[in-house]
Amino acid sequence: MTAVDHQRAFGFRREVLARTSTRTAALPWGTAYFHDDYPLRYDANMAIADRALGGATADDVAGALDEAYAAFGHREIEFASIADADTVAMGLAGHGYAVERLTVMALRREADREPHTAATEELGYADYRPLSLEIHARQPWSSDPAIATSMAAFRGVLAEGVGARFFAQRIDGELAGSCELYVIGDIAQIEDVNTLEEFRGRGVARNVVLRAAQEARAAGATFVFLFADAEDWPRHLYVRLGFDEIGQSRLFTRSPGGEASRTGDPV
Repeated sequence: MTAVDHQRAFGFRREVLARTSTRTAALPWGTAYFHDDYPLRYDANMAIADRALGGATADDVAGALDEAYAAFGHREIEFASIADADTVAMGLAGHGYAVERLTVMALRREADREPHTAATEELGYADYRPLSLEIHARQPWSSDPAIATSMAAFRGVLAEGVGARFFAQRIDGELAGSCELYVIGDIAQIEDVNTLEEFRGRGVARNVVLRAAQEARAAGATFVFLFADAEDWPRHLYVRLGFDEIGQSRLFTRSPGGEASRTGDPV
């Protein structure tokens, strides 16, 4: 069941990309996705490798990405198969790619304690946008203000394309943190969980994630999942909230020269 659910999660990821792309291109081992209006957003202009590499080498993969994304400064590809990712990892490193280990986690159990979801609220995109802008402006890879503006604006694309919903919590009247929810059919993804630094340690992430999970169930989702950095602390929180690991993927990113690493980007 775990392997099947991992495939379902990746299928959902492809569907979200397809619904929020302006065009796609077939690759021998997957699909390249593009949103030409948002060239600065890596996750809107990336490839998914979800078919066997066969005899393709790291040079083949890097060359295909260079050709597909010649007009973009960055390159990004996510592998559903760890075995395929490991096959090309060293070679892609030689091409300047950094790797991020992602874990796919599905909601399987009740949270370790009763959620305080009454403290949360659902925001429309217009009300959510200023918080999203602030969150992304504080990221280490967002040295150019245009990047944060692009990231925040893309939430409107997600709202239109996949009906993205936004849940947040205020502390002392200020928006302190949030997450996003995408539901398609009976599958739901919780995404972009963030708390502003000055409000961390006060249960904001716990509350918004559990609120999103409740809303996903209420919308008919029987499978609720999220992606987390396998080497970062939030995955331990998600375990306490009832999420179990069902698989992993590998994300390879090559940033333009001189930019900060994108590792840790929540989007």
